Amino acid sequence: MSQASLFDAEPLATAEGTAERGLVTSGRVLVVEADGGSRGNPGPAGYGALVREGEAVLAERAEYLGECSNNVAEYSGLVAGLRAAAQIDPTAQVEVRMDSRLVVEQMSGRWKIKHADMRRLADEARGILPAGQVTYTWVPRAENGAADALANAVMDSRGAIDRTHAASAEGAGPADGAAGADDGARPASDTDEDWDDEPPIPDVDTNAPSLSDPDAITLVLVSPGWTPRDGEEDPQLTDDGLELAGAAAAVVDSIGFTLWPHLARPSMLLASPLVRAQQTAVLISEVADLGIPTVDDDFAAAAPGESRAELAVRVERAMARLDDTCGGCTIVVAAHADVIAAVIGTVVEAPTEAWDVFRIAPGTISVVRRWSGRGEVHVMGCPAQLVGSEVG
Repeated sequence: MSQASLFDAEPLATAEGTAERGLVTSGRVLVVEADGGSRGNPGPAGYGALVREGEAVLAERAEYLGECSNNVAEYSGLVAGLRAAAQIDPTAQVEVRMDSRLVVEQMSGRWKIKHADMRRLADEARGILPAGQVTYTWVPRAENGAADALANAVMDSRGAIDRTHAASAEGAGPADGAAGADDGARPASDTDEDWDDEPPIPDVDTNAPSLSDPDAITLVLVSPGWTPRDGEEDPQLTDDGLELAGAAAAVVDSIGFTLWPHLARPSMLLASPLVRAQQTAVLISEVADLGIPTVDDDFAAAAPGESRAELAVRVERAMARLDDTCGGCTIVVAAHADVIAAVIGTVVEAPTEAWDVFRIAPGTISVVRRWSGRGEVHVMGCPAQLVGSEVG
């Protein structure tokens, strides 16, 4: 696998590079930091954005948005930050830094945008500055604290912040509008119409017995990607592990649409308590717009000393609870290989000593169906990057 991650941003374009493409730049480099949040998703929401030049903060923008989703708030922060940068110097190179992988990947052109509100805001963002002047970089949440603080301040006050600092006047270009709106238009291939016209991925057997029961549940089981081999008790994903999580997120977002269209669209997201599963679930949530994932201890990895029989009991308990409360739903579960093997073994009524034959590699997707006390396996251990390359 290439060392370049799916989430690596393009390098910041140079003034010479943009000049070669017909763009005239001032040579300044501005950094936009943007964030958005929603308390409830959807719920009371707000965004925060600031513009830096070196260490100096040139502008701060924030606004309470009322009730909307987290993703809409993130995009609104991006738009406000780009507008502030364009007012300071519409010929500067701009690097956008955000902790939303969804926005970074979509605005970088690597992921499609299918949700109408997000597509509208993305188009608005693209029209503010020429495309060659703007690059996007994902940063960890801890490195986006200033924008997050602004967003939380306006969610608390239900007000707005609009501050432009004196330093922005030095070397600033015209402030009466953005330049090159048609240069920033998205490519014609990145449209819902093209996406809708793509043929679906070949389906599983649509004569499967479970499909005749409207109360059957679908479990989409996502195994987290790789973690460091340093013996840490509860490690985070590596960059390659995050890449696999991104591919899995693209798969989940396509279920019931271009992938396995006979299944219901995912509507619930659960995760094991361990960090790597929760990281995977958070990324799936951002891409598939599933809200904050729920940590479910019944889908936790096997504890030291826990027997397979004991693991089977709590996995069956979790599935029975979903049978009773989520009939007809598709539920995504980010869990570990032993738990996924236990789910599959329980669904097909395999004895616990036979679970070793279910090989669940990191970053794979499995799909099972449960109905009327019965179950069937539709997909087992499919590498997310194989399917994600087709649907992403």
